[in-house]
Amino acid sequence: MKVVVLGAGALGSIMAGHLARAGEDVTLVARGERAAYLTDHGITVTGLAEFNVPCAVVTDPSQINQADVLIVAVKTHQMDEAISGLSHIRFSAVTTVQNGVRANDQLAEVFGAGSTLGGVASFSGEMLPEGDVRFTVNAGFQIGELPEGSSDRVKDLCAMLQDSGVNSEAVANIQTHQWSKFVLWVGATSVAVLTRQASYRFFSDSGGSLICARVMREVAAIAGSKKIPLQDSGPFPVAAVTNGSEEEAVSALQELGAVFEKNSPGHRMSALQDLERGRRLEIDETLGYVVAEARRLGIPVPTLETCYSLLEGINREL
Repeated sequence: MKVVVLGAGALGSIMAGHLARAGEDVTLVARGERAAYLTDHGITVTGLAEFNVPCAVVTDPSQINQADVLIVAVKTHQMDEAISGLSHIRFSAVTTVQNGVRANDQLAEVFGAGSTLGGVASFSGEMLPEGDVRFTVNAGFQIGELPEGSSDRVKDLCAMLQDSGVNSEAVANIQTHQWSKFVLWVGATSVAVLTRQASYRFFSDSGGSLICARVMREVAAIAGSKKIPLQDSGPFPVAAVTNGSEEEAVSALQELGAVFEKNSPGHRMSALQDLERGRRLEIDETLGYVVAEARRLGIPVPTLETCYSLLEGINREL
């Protein structure tokens, strides 16, 4: 199975590095200084895994003539331009580790609905200044057919990733997984960027967990309007936060904070990492999408609207 990983940030590097270490045929599409660094030094992963491995790197996607699988790992605001460079390849399967819920449609428009698989990355990492990547959470990469169901190609892809060291799972209800992660991600990203705190700190704090819970419950109302059920996923109490009382929601998030403090005290949301590096935040395609959907559907999301307005102001300065 020939795999192309598009994007050499933290998740793309973790994915490509593990596949290369496992002996899989993988090519990483990277840009500029990052591409040059990886060509010279290989991919170095620290944290949950410790290794350095060479990997094929290209800067021009037109150099790739054939591949079976595409895994997209660029930021949401880079999506359209990035995938257009690979539109000449007839992939049998394409999926993404991106945040948000718009990628399914974007991939289908370029590569066809029949090739598009839903993906949810519940693993995370952080780019370090020297070029290494710290692997911080390996809670899973869920993949499934759209709008629902599984298949042999999904199972084969998950088996390859699992064998490489990236925990992966074939699921039949991928949209539930996507929206469940998205609900948590929107709430956590909002609070992380506004407080500039590590994940365990704002989850453990009574004020941070309260705002996170309110945002999550507002986003959950959008999923409900689309008839997409939500669920807990591993340590992430999505259903507990969105289905119970506000007091119960805050308590569940504070318990999550204790889990992060014990297992991943250095974990920080990707948007916070981007902010600290002076990079554009991927909020328009995520929070902005939910705000627009809420207005279209007539669903009030006052906490989210406030957070989005504040984050827009931060983004304009980057």
